[in-house]
Amino acid sequence: MDLTKELNTAQIKAVEQIEGPCMIVAGAGSGKTRVLTYKIAYLIESGISPFEILALTFTNKAANEMKQRIYKLVGNSAGNIWMGTFHSIFARILRIEAQHIGFDRNFTIYDDDDSDKLVETVMKDLGFATDNPKPRTVSGRIKELKNKLILPDDIVEVTNPFEKIATPVYKEYQSRLLKNNAMDFDDLLINPILLFRSNNDVLEKYQNRFKFILVDEYQDTNRAQYEIVKMLSYGHGNISIVGDDAQSIYRWRGAEIENIFKFGEDFKDCKVFKLEQNYRSTKNILSLADDVIKNNKRQIQKTLFTDNTEGDLVTLTEVFNDRDEAMIIIKWIMNEISNRKLNFKDFVILYRTNAQSRVIEDALRMNSIPYIIVGGVKFYQRREIKDVLAYLKVLVNPKDDEAMTRILKLRDGIGEQTVDRLKRAAKEIAKSICEYLVNMIDEREGQQKRTRIEAELLRVAGLIRKYSEVKNEFSPSELARSIVDEIGIIRQLRNEGTDEAMDRMYNVQELLSGISEYTDNTAEATLEGFLQEVSLVTDIDTYDDQKNAVTLMTTHSSKGLEFPVVFITGLEDGIFPLSSSSLAQEEMEEERRLFYVAITRAMQKLYMTYSLQRYRFGNVSYQMKSRFLKEIDTSRLQYSKAHSLGRQKNKMLQEEGSSIRYEYYGDNGSGDDVLAEMFREELGIKKGSVVYHNNFGKGKVLDVTGRGDSRKAQIEFEKVGVKNIILKYANLTLK
Repeated sequence: MDLTKELNTAQIKAVEQIEGPCMIVAGAGSGKTRVLTYKIAYLIESGISPFEILALTFTNKAANEMKQRIYKLVGNSAGNIWMGTFHSIFARILRIEAQHIGFDRNFTIYDDDDSDKLVETVMKDLGFATDNPKPRTVSGRIKELKNKLILPDDIVEVTNPFEKIATPVYKEYQSRLLKNNAMDFDDLLINPILLFRSNNDVLEKYQNRFKFILVDEYQDTNRAQYEIVKMLSYGHGNISIVGDDAQSIYRWRGAEIENIFKFGEDFKDCKVFKLEQNYRSTKNILSLADDVIKNNKRQIQKTLFTDNTEGDLVTLTEVFNDRDEAMIIIKWIMNEISNRKLNFKDFVILYRTNAQSRVIEDALRMNSIPYIIVGGVKFYQRREIKDVLAYLKVLVNPKDDEAMTRILKLRDGIGEQTVDRLKRAAKEIAKSICEYLVNMIDEREGQQKRTRIEAELLRVAGLIRKYSEVKNEFSPSELARSIVDEIGIIRQLRNEGTDEAMDRMYNVQELLSGISEYTDNTAEATLEGFLQEVSLVTDIDTYDDQKNAVTLMTTHSSKGLEFPVVFITGLEDGIFPLSSSSLAQEEMEEERRLFYVAITRAMQKLYMTYSLQRYRFGNVSYQMKSRFLKEIDTSRLQYSKAHSLGRQKNKMLQEEGSSIRYEYYGDNGSGDDVLAEMFREELGIKKGSVVYHNNFGKGKVLDVTGRGDSRKAQIEFEKVGVKNIILKYANLTLK
């Protein structure tokens, strides 16, 4: 493997460091993934067994991308590397070792929704009201404590009224998880630590197994992840971490930037390598990012540079309100498509909070521009999907009372009172609800008279027993299809007939397709394996970067991604940074790092906007531009004001032959309204335009004639030749 053809000098040095601890400080766009990939391949080519390598990432997307690259470099031996997210790798270890800490290997993994519901149940059982604090608030506190590796027994004294509720709920919540043979996301990191602390033989087993450990995005590790990595790597000391303190943006979910700052203290002979050449952005974009991040006091010093072109100046525009902000972004998108010959998928619109997306979505829909939102309702969080998964979870883990409760409440005539009675009855004989019901089948066999509810309970129990007995004889896809058919959810939704019901039906069918795909593509596919895989899916893992649509996402979700054109919206105090004055220095520095991450997603062009007013919390709020904008050298900016005072809605413009509609506001004749001026430009399809038609494919416009509804275009398509099309009825996209 000739590294000199693929890597620069700094990257080669980092890759060739094999023995001992190694910290690779990788600046934005400096080829971090490439270096990590080649380092793993280099270890294998140096004679190290793939079985001895553990690579930890933060997303399945990153892990899969690296795996594919390593396969190309070293062949099939890459399949023997343990590579994946922290949660997936340690869930795998817990499946093997769970009995040492009181769990069965078939434990269920609870998502956030499952956890919230269990917390609510615990609060009610302990006699706490669920309106203040709400279960989700208590659940959030439990998550916060777990991220800091604080367990119920570690909490000695409680004086705060909220903690007097949260602490006993936390203790009982953990007890219920054990009883249900279930773990939440945080337990997948905490329980390995408990396992290793209480079983030195098990710890030594994995220390000897993983002689080389590599960790991606180390700046995002929390206390539990930091502890696990230390425990495992102290076996041989061969640990390589890759990270960038300037991109540490997850403090709110437990990440501790101190972990990367003190790595050299934890591993005394640590070799440090800095990757400072940026391959992603233009000089102007990179310089802007440097202007911002140099204002942080605590950071690992590095100087990013690039051999890329100077590029366009960064555009910063002041708009009057959030509607103007959305409209000018539409204008910019259409201009960029025309000027740079880009596709919709080349654009991302970033915002600090999800609430900002509404007005932008409205504008995109109104102008028939396709878009994807990262971070909306997750597929596996949809009601109908969780209903089906509940049956599958109980087949795998009959102790899961939460899944069983969900199933029962789906059945006719079974409500809270019935479920409560079942819980009490099951508790008296130290059984789960499912186990109690299945036992009831034999006890009531031959009984002639049954109440309607009793008959329904026995039907549920019979279904679960039947499929439990044949679970290992069918593939996961066959089993899921049979269960879905028997419970009749697709038939029920089809008969309901509403648009919402049909969407839900298609979602269930898509779930079945997903299980089939898993079954076809996974060696020794199991229902347990599928449930674990879907329980650990993140927003970014499901993001389709090949779909030709504009991407909308929060800045937090964008880390690790790159786009030719980036829009950063809402650069106002109180939004970005999120709080205008109350943030401590540590929090303000994280907000600044978040802004740095947003800037460095851009490859060719960066647009930034701030608004003088926007609707917030149901009222018009008057905004001040972000303090971060004052830290930027204005010579790098192309600045404009796309608004005016004394505004009065005076015109709506629709370009002939275009689906793009604009509302703009006049300036009482002063003539300096940038939006109005921009919207006077021709945006319609014209001679020479390259377009795409859903049926005919790609084509070039030869001529455009007529006006209004009669406007026609003569287009030569690559596949079908020349067509004359009435633009009003055509579904054309400018390329």
